[in-house]
Amino acid sequence: MITGANSGIGKQAALQLAQLGMTVVMVCRNKSRGQAALTEIRKKSGSEHVDLLLADLSSQKSIRELVKDFTCAYDNLHSLINNAANFDYSLKTPVLTEDGIEIIFATNHLGPFLLTNLLLNVLKESAPSRILNIASKGLITHPWLTIEFDNLNGQKKFSYSHAYYHSKLAQIMVTYELARRLEGTGVTVNCIRVPNVKIDLNRARDLPWYMRHTYRIKRSFGITPEEMAKTYVHLVTAPEMEGVTGRYFDERGNEVKSSEKSYDKNVWKNLWDVSAELTHLSTEEKRN
Repeated sequence: MITGANSGIGKQAALQLAQLGMTVVMVCRNKSRGQAALTEIRKKSGSEHVDLLLADLSSQKSIRELVKDFTCAYDNLHSLINNAANFDYSLKTPVLTEDGIEIIFATNHLGPFLLTNLLLNVLKESAPSRILNIASKGLITHPWLTIEFDNLNGQKKFSYSHAYYHSKLAQIMVTYELARRLEGTGVTVNCIRVPNVKIDLNRARDLPWYMRHTYRIKRSFGITPEEMAKTYVHLVTAPEMEGVTGRYFDERGNEVKSSEKSYDKNVWKNLWDVSAELTHLSTEEKRN
């Protein structure tokens, strides 16, 4: 399963996995764009074992419906790639979701957190299985950032970039905590940092002209989605990754260190507890 699979890295990873003969479930928010990507990937890969499920990762109701649809259609899950993310440059003030959560934190952290927890049973039953979370290389420029439990909704300070990096730091920390919780289950979880990637310029079409110009310049120095997807695919399929868990990788698949702040185990636990509360995990779901 790959979230955010209708464009960019997610789409390329879906294609590469399909070309390897894997059954791929693409999770997309927009039906028409998802269907177009599905048709293209099936044609390019020559595989009919590529399917589409719809979900908005900012909506907890939508995620729960996604899991219900998935478990009704499939008996196993060997890899989950939490690729979908919100990095909306146009946001100037916090936007709250239907669940009352700031939308970037909801999409980039709480969405993957809830989806992963709801799929843990099937991942364990399918073991060996792998989870891949996505962080950002840009966190290198924020070495002192930690989880701001009093600012999760941007109520004290907000910018789209701060909210984005905050949510990506949360993904690193929850990776480490989940790896600890999953010891001995046959399910591994790792995190990868994504650098500047040559994303489709249509994503910047609503930005002011000067920001679009900056985006074009930045894009010219980026890695291609195809190259980045190769590392995604390596981490979830390579035999040498069997049993490797709780690690942080760069775009080439080399293990790297995250920030010193990211290794605070007390923050891991607090983040897990707060995330479980905000996503309304039941006692049974927490136990999975």
